[in-house]
Amino acid sequence: MRQPSAIPTFVEAVSIVVEKISTSVKLGDNGPMPHDNEPAPSSPTPARADRRTLMLDASIRVLASQGLRGLTHRAVQEEAGLPNGSVTYYFKTRDQLILAVIDRMATRDKMYANEITHELMRMTAVRPIAIDYPRIARFVRDWWNEGRDVQLARLELELAGAREPLIREEMIRCQAEFRGFAELVALALGSTNARLDGHILLALLQGLLFDHVTRDWEDLEILEVGLRRAIESVRY
Repeated sequence: MRQPSAIPTFVEAVSIVVEKISTSVKLGDNGPMPHDNEPAPSSPTPARADRRTLMLDASIRVLASQGLRGLTHRAVQEEAGLPNGSVTYYFKTRDQLILAVIDRMATRDKMYANEITHELMRMTAVRPIAIDYPRIARFVRDWWNEGRDVQLARLELELAGAREPLIREEMIRCQAEFRGFAELVALALGSTNARLDGHILLALLQGLLFDHVTRDWEDLEILEVGLRRAIESVRY
């Protein structure tokens, strides 16, 4: 009896990414949306959830402007315009705050990652493959510019993770879905080793991201050519 292939077909890959995107759209900060006939799970009140999000977004801005050393409960309180003790009430320790910030950054980036993955899968669904690199470059530029604080904070935490296992493990966990998206795109491009090629694609994009947010350039041609070379490097 023929054993099933370990590598999904292109059609299966499209189905997987559509399912992932659909699932992500249904997810909020507190998990899956309940069905109409099911009771909603217990969750923080809107006011508490909003205040927590306010603190985490303020933490991202502090990380981006002051680095990890500047991330203190007091700095976050001042950035968020909250009274003393507010941040400590939600995050008893600095480690708890850092882990929550990593999760918040992943949530904010996921919307963009879902959309660009959907676009790339759509563009690779035709034969011959026709990728609209100017369109992809504009989307990525807007993503990185609008979320520049998130990207700077993430780079700060990536470096910290090289020294602190707790941060490294949480960064790896939160990036698992993004690695999965890169693998699906590599598979759609004809890869026979999607895990390896997805890793390479993501690493090349990380280099473009680092250059873009730290040099603060606006030359769309650099981004377009960079994306073309990164994507074409895993195309078979």
